[in-house]
Amino acid sequence: MKSIIYTFLFGACCLILLQSFDTKSLNKRVDGTNPGYTGSPGDSLKNCTVCHGGTATPVIEWITSDIPTAGFKPGNTYKITATNTSLSHNRFGFSISPQAIDGRMLGTLVVTDTGRTQINGNGKYITYKPAGVPGQNMAIWEFNWIAPIDGTKEVVFYGAFNSNQDGHKGGDLTQLSTLRVYQEGFTSLNELNIGLNLSIYPNPSSDYLNLELNKLDAGETVVKLYTLNGKEVLNLMSKNLPAGITKEQINISQIESGIYLVQTVCGSQTSTQKLVVFH
Repeated sequence: MKSIIYTFLFGACCLILLQSFDTKSLNKRVDGTNPGYTGSPGDSLKNCTVCHGGTATPVIEWITSDIPTAGFKPGNTYKITATNTSLSHNRFGFSISPQAIDGRMLGTLVVTDTGRTQINGNGKYITYKPAGVPGQNMAIWEFNWIAPIDGTKEVVFYGAFNSNQDGHKGGDLTQLSTLRVYQEGFTSLNELNIGLNLSIYPNPSSDYLNLELNKLDAGETVVKLYTLNGKEVLNLMSKNLPAGITKEQINISQIESGIYLVQTVCGSQTSTQKLVVFH
């Protein structure tokens, strides 16, 4: 009889310990990442896979901004948007840091959504809070960035994103994305060689979408909105445009919420960007 009681008590203690451990793990998982896991060279390429396992997949345009095509102005404040998109997932996280190639912090991160985001690592990283974890197929976070003082030609926002279903690590997905921006007057040679540069903002967008197109050559320019499956949704613009910068504002209030592709075609040049519509 005693042995049965002892066995029962031992099992109960183990269950309590396991529940306590699981709660601590869950709390740690939903309250932001530790500093230094953005996948940047300055962070020794560490990212979410260190804790969550699996392999990180590069993605494009998960970090976007309202920084003009011409570049940022030192000391100005800009809005940065982080979008984590993973179908059938309902828990999301991220960590982003604007850095130089050697890992130095560039500019200043500013929390604008105190309920869903927070800054750690002595101001170098911005990440999620518990209220910023839930979502359905996607999660979107916004924050501000104050551009560094004059003399900083290039800034790279490095970001690591993780998502899963109901907190189970077995279905975790980790993606890495970057946003490379330049100070006004310092355009990269790679951008000059592209010859076709489209900036869309705000992104995510709800009612109106601003298009800022910078072209090296004049000519017929067509900008269309497509679903991720390649179905055309809307012809945003079709004009014979001169070289240089053209700005247009498009009403997209009738477009359903979702993720789309904005494709720009000018002659033989094509540029494609992701757009999130969120009503």
